[in-house]
Amino acid sequence: MKRFITILLCFSSFYAFSQKTTLQFEGRAYQGVDFTFTTYVSYGDDRLFPDKDIRIIIAKKDEAGLISLSVDLPADKDLCDYFHKCGISGDITIELADGDTIVCKDLGNGDFIDGIASAVYRLTPQNMEQLRKANIEIIRFYMRTFNTKGNYIAANFHHTMSSTPDEFTRKKERVTITKVHKLVKKL
Repeated sequence: MKRFITILLCFSSFYAFSQKTTLQFEGRAYQGVDFTFTTYVSYGDDRLFPDKDIRIIIAKKDEAGLISLSVDLPADKDLCDYFHKCGISGDITIELADGDTIVCKDLGNGDFIDGIASAVYRLTPQNMEQLRKANIEIIRFYMRTFNTKGNYIAANFHHTMSSTPDEFTRKKERVTITKVHKLVKKL
């Protein structure tokens, strides 16, 4: 039993440690937490389709904070590097589980390097307190790739579905949600 508890504690500490990271911004490194959401896009109707994974880092900067969004766009790497029109830009809206929203203004900190589109936004001390109290549900942002441009939704849930060849067979679905507010409390 002691061995099982020891292994469990080691695994849980590794999991907590693996989500800690640093965010490089304006020549300084800030302690942060790292997680991934799935982006969804709509093609003109009300349905949303899974698109890409987006890496999000929330870092503490004095009493305030920073939020970084980055998306890997390997198919657009060569074309975007040549035309310099790809990336994340514009304001972002963070919708919280308690109904509050946080709007982060575009400061022109977007970039596209080696096939990765990224942008960094500032969070006020009040925003950081909101993030400690309530979980993030959705982040809305604008992104332009070489072929498409538009508004994207980064949702805080991941689906795991068992695929079956028979469409009438009931599929087992498991949804996981990242507890962002608990991660931000550790900063």
